[in-house]
Amino acid sequence: MKRLTLGMAALAAAVAAGAQAQELTGYAGALRVDETRETTFTGVVSYSQSVNQHVAASLMYQNEGHPDDHHRDGVGAQAWLRSGYNQPGWSFAAGVGAYYYFDTTELHSAGPAKYTNDHGWAPIGSLQATYHLPDSRWYGQAMLNYIAPTGGKNATTSLLLGVGYQFDGIRGDKLHIDDANIDQAVTVMAGQGITNSLDSERSPISAIEYRRAVGRYVDWTVTAINEGDSPQSKRNGVATQLWLIRSITPKTEIGMGAGMYFNGKVPDGEGQRSHKAGLVSIGGRYHITRRIAAQALWNRVISDYHRDADLFLLGVGYSF
Repeated sequence: MKRLTLGMAALAAAVAAGAQAQELTGYAGALRVDETRETTFTGVVSYSQSVNQHVAASLMYQNEGHPDDHHRDGVGAQAWLRSGYNQPGWSFAAGVGAYYYFDTTELHSAGPAKYTNDHGWAPIGSLQATYHLPDSRWYGQAMLNYIAPTGGKNATTSLLLGVGYQFDGIRGDKLHIDDANIDQAVTVMAGQGITNSLDSERSPISAIEYRRAVGRYVDWTVTAINEGDSPQSKRNGVATQLWLIRSITPKTEIGMGAGMYFNGKVPDGEGQRSHKAGLVSIGGRYHITRRIAAQALWNRVISDYHRDADLFLLGVGYSF
């Protein structure tokens, strides 16, 4: 997780530099596995922060579809050089960065294990062509991504078309509070967990989160998580994370967090054992009032015993 943490730190420096505009973009497209020449669907969600007219930083999530024997997705951080910014008409950009992937891989073996959860780092390179609509914050974008995992296997090339929106370029720190350093909240959440297996077992889940601002762009959370009673998971524990937070309107925040998830005794094929896992999260909060906020989170559990999971949570919190 070290490279992703460094990428988040670089983006934190960028967002703290001033009130540069921000961009949120959603994409859909086609992906090719270069080694096997298979094709499948792909999708990306990206947040970009301009540093100046020609330099930007971004965080992204990509789902790389379902080629044979692989269900891979991941999160990444990139630095960008742009031909121009925020002007009507066409502009172009090139980006490079690091991508941390999660791959559910089918095992063709006679043993009891049918799949494995692989994790690893890959460099990512991207090209973009953007058309900015006149007198509008909306834009259309075409993007080419190349991801090459270490070892040269399962490199992918994806072509995506997207629609994005440019926000005002507000300061971006915690505009909804008077003093970011004393912002605290307790949030109760519920949702659905999906085990990253070939069958994608599902289970109702719940969580309680304590959140505290430790800087104008950084939050710290402690979260108690119950992942329900799916036979593949049946796991609960406590997670702690650091979050890079950015306000995109006076009432709306988005953020990305990373940290550790400490599990109680869970079945793992070798009896009941306690485990430590990684937890990567993307989420948003909308401040309904000064005290009440709605929250939506996607969390990825990164296990060391092939029980990765996606945790989708919605909740309401109280700030004090």
